[in-house]
Amino acid sequence: MRRAILGALLALGVAGAASAAEYVVVASTDPNLKVGTSVDAGQRLALGAGQTARLMNASGEVTNLKGGASGATVPKAGPSDPVRVQALAALVSPPPTGRVFGGRRGGVCQDPADLKSFDAILAAQAGGCANVAREAFDAYLAKAEK
Repeated sequence: MRRAILGALLALGVAGAASAAEYVVVASTDPNLKVGTSVDAGQRLALGAGQTARLMNASGEVTNLKGGASGATVPKAGPSDPVRVQALAALVSPPPTGRVFGGRRGGVCQDPADLKSFDAILAAQAGGCANVAREAFDAYLAKAEK
């Protein structure tokens, strides 16, 4: 009995890990779909007609969705990296309000114009340069829009 319960718990844990979110909302005209929200491939979003959402996956690919009468379905994605998806969600989520104590250690942040790849942007964020990473990310999204 004990092995059966442990086996069931292990199976649920593996299933939960396999269903990790593949996309993060990076822009939305729908006030109910917040920037920084993680969504799964194949998930149906309640985007009304005329509403749009921009999603990004862990590899930095941008997908634009347009709402319709039945909403919009998130496309299937390739392999996902939950750590990168989580870092992306933190990057695009609104910064905390109020005062933050503490400081950055280890050097000077790069110029945002030098951060041209998604990997470089995530590395800058991980290195404590959140504002620089956000500025570079905005430029990255603007370039992907063209």
